[in-house]
Amino acid sequence: MGSLKRPRVKIEVEIETVSKYFKQEQKDGLVKRENEHGLGIQDVDIDSIKRMGAREYFKYINRFTKDDISGEKLKIEDNPNIPANFIPIYSQVRLMRSLIKTPVDSVGCAMLPITINSTFGIEQEKMKPKNYRLQLLISLMLSSQTKDETNAKAMHNLMEYCIEELGDPEGITLDALLKCDEKNLDNEIHSVGFHTRKASYIKKAAVMLRDQFDGDVPTTIEGFISLPGVGPKMGYLALQKSWAKIDGIGVDVHVDRLAKMWGWVDSKLCKTPEHTRKQLETWLPKSLWYEINPVLVGFGQVLCMPRGKKCNLCLVKDICPGVDKKLLKRIKETQLDDDPVKDSIRGDYSELVSFLKEQKKQSKEE
Repeated sequence: MGSLKRPRVKIEVEIETVSKYFKQEQKDGLVKRENEHGLGIQDVDIDSIKRMGAREYFKYINRFTKDDISGEKLKIEDNPNIPANFIPIYSQVRLMRSLIKTPVDSVGCAMLPITINSTFGIEQEKMKPKNYRLQLLISLMLSSQTKDETNAKAMHNLMEYCIEELGDPEGITLDALLKCDEKNLDNEIHSVGFHTRKASYIKKAAVMLRDQFDGDVPTTIEGFISLPGVGPKMGYLALQKSWAKIDGIGVDVHVDRLAKMWGWVDSKLCKTPEHTRKQLETWLPKSLWYEINPVLVGFGQVLCMPRGKKCNLCLVKDICPGVDKKLLKRIKETQLDDDPVKDSIRGDYSELVSFLKEQKKQSKEE
């Protein structure tokens, strides 16, 4: 028996047309330059950002790298190269993403410094932006082949060590990392994969930040990938959340896997996440270059995992080329009565279940 079809949820999408003949006026005094694909990217006033206090800094960063998309209209620049199924799939995934809680929302690399500092009594408005940027970089360096929850444990241990053993009240700072013995550092981060190698990378990177980058994180992708253990994915995410520079897409395993599954990139040509990044950047609207990472990562963590997909709860199961048809055959009716928190290994999709129940109720009444 086939799966129960759910009425398609209408999503409002705004298509923005850009004139080929008239240049748009630049906003905010930001100068435009081009990336490797000839697409415009923003220059930012780094010196001004470095002078910002915590409140002003985080407000500025969040303006360009907004994580909370609930209630935000999806705006797409008109582009004939966008795959035909992109808007139908992404708009629905975006809706589902706004209805679920995922590890990346609280202990993903961008949020982890804020979450960890809060547990030690250092609220966001009291954090030094320079410390946030450094801790973001360290969390990214630790994250390779490591789940967000495991990464959070390592960052918590390192933060505690820096405060209690090294006597730094601000926790993970450049001074603390330079002072920290590599063996002790390795011990504090032992929960992550390849911890010994990463401890060595962090120590070497700390010296480079002191000697080559004026005690702060780099301001260019070239600077970031010059650090040991830092690749393009980490570099672009660090640029986005450190300086609000949206110079490229952060493509991790989830973004890579889902983009290939939905046919947004050529899986035969895209052998690595870096290949996927370059192909996505040829057509993905610039306005989505930051957003697509947390949207797809969270979706991939909780609903569309490599194994154990929850296709019965997915709004795009009727048009998704990667749908688990065997799962839908086993489920005669969409099961919405299970405890979504108890049933979920990671995250919480109870709000999505409530949404689906309401949709089902409305469908029966019509």
